[in-house]
Amino acid sequence: MPLPKAILSFLRQWPEWDATRPPLSPREKLVIGVSGGPDSLALLHILAQGGVHPAAHLVAAHLNHNWRPEAIEDAQFVQQTAAAWGVTCRLGTADVPALAREQGLSLEETGRQARYHFLAEVARQEGARVVAVAHHADDQAETILMHWLRGAGLGGLRGILPIGPLPSAPELTLIRPLLTVRRTDILAYLDEHNLTPRQDPTNADTSFLRNRLRHELLPRLADYNPRLVERWQENAAVIAADLALLDNLCQQAWPAVLVAQGEGWLELDRAAWLAQPLSLRRRLLRLALAQLRADLSDVALRPLEQARRVAETGQVGGQSILPGDVQLAVDYRALRLTAGASPPLSLPQLLDDRPLTLPVPGRVTLANGWALAAQLLDSANLGWIEANRDPWLAFVDGQGISELIVRPRQPGERFQPLGLSGQSARVKEVMIDRKIPAALRAHWPLVATPDHLLWLVGHHLDERRRVTAATHQVIQLHAFQT
Repeated sequence: MPLPKAILSFLRQWPEWDATRPPLSPREKLVIGVSGGPDSLALLHILAQGGVHPAAHLVAAHLNHNWRPEAIEDAQFVQQTAAAWGVTCRLGTADVPALAREQGLSLEETGRQARYHFLAEVARQEGARVVAVAHHADDQAETILMHWLRGAGLGGLRGILPIGPLPSAPELTLIRPLLTVRRTDILAYLDEHNLTPRQDPTNADTSFLRNRLRHELLPRLADYNPRLVERWQENAAVIAADLALLDNLCQQAWPAVLVAQGEGWLELDRAAWLAQPLSLRRRLLRLALAQLRADLSDVALRPLEQARRVAETGQVGGQSILPGDVQLAVDYRALRLTAGASPPLSLPQLLDDRPLTLPVPGRVTLANGWALAAQLLDSANLGWIEANRDPWLAFVDGQGISELIVRPRQPGERFQPLGLSGQSARVKEVMIDRKIPAALRAHWPLVATPDHLLWLVGHHLDERRRVTAATHQVIQLHAFQT
């Protein structure tokens, strides 16, 4: 298919690509990212000279990255070409090498971010809502292969979107009209119209991963399947449609899962989240992370999976760190994700440093809407007690006990955690090991006798009062939110 027809076909398919973003009108301005290389020169020529969009409504945007001596000549070439074709031109500059050093990113990623930031600035200045770039089918194949090698889920294997939000400026629309076009067809178009693009020597530098894929790995894979690029293009379209469905299901589930949200934090209903299928649990965590860190891109699967497992199986107080320095913490009924200042966790706390007397039977009031109750059991099923997995329910040998003490930890205090065969451990170290938040340790409730600790609430019993077959009197301890 001739390239102008391919772009017209792309624009006609716009609602199929993304029905949420209104199609481009001929009366609107369109910003085009133009480096001066083969792909962007062909796109600019097709749009300006091929009758696809009025040249007077086109804006060629070129960013000088300042990493090659020829960059100034590239900018002059784009400016002169745009003027010859009746297209407005906007030039910008960014010290990409310096930015890469400051931000600790690769030149490729820093350049990508700088380009999109510049394109967003130009679009706003020109009153445009759509930006076009010249990614093509071979770029799509390279991107998918790169994501696959690094490890990616469906989002990575989908590759580049034909239409979507402009990175860093989601209110603007980014389109890629050449995404179904092969590089060979673009070069043929340039020859046909006697167009001589600028050549970037860094495109041949195989120290860049993408260039190694382009010049070394993809040609070898093509020996196994000459139509590999087309096959990946088809797969990407299928995956994109499936992901759109999953995203829709995720958005439908979100209102039932989100409990509360504030500046730099949000809270998910743990039970509602756990009720979702595995795929949606993962996607809901990604959505929560995106709510807190909208600037994150290419979030790896591993940290999300670690957070998911903590959210599913972790005890109250369990924590996991997500990309962007977002912390996930497991609460009694909720999952709390925080970036920056954290709201107080709704976990049991003593009201102050004073010990409380807990009658048996009886109860005491704790902070954050919690209470702690003690109850005498007439009989106890040892098998049921040993199978208990509720961290807020504990059973101790109550022989000779009529009341207990609920208090904070004491300096240097030790106890004998159940399961360590009588070995002792410092309470502070166990709290750290159980990931009780540091700010909550000083007033974390401990149930004790005058002689020693019985229960580090929610976490550990002491060996010395464990229930055995010989136990005649059992006290059930229960911490709960009122």
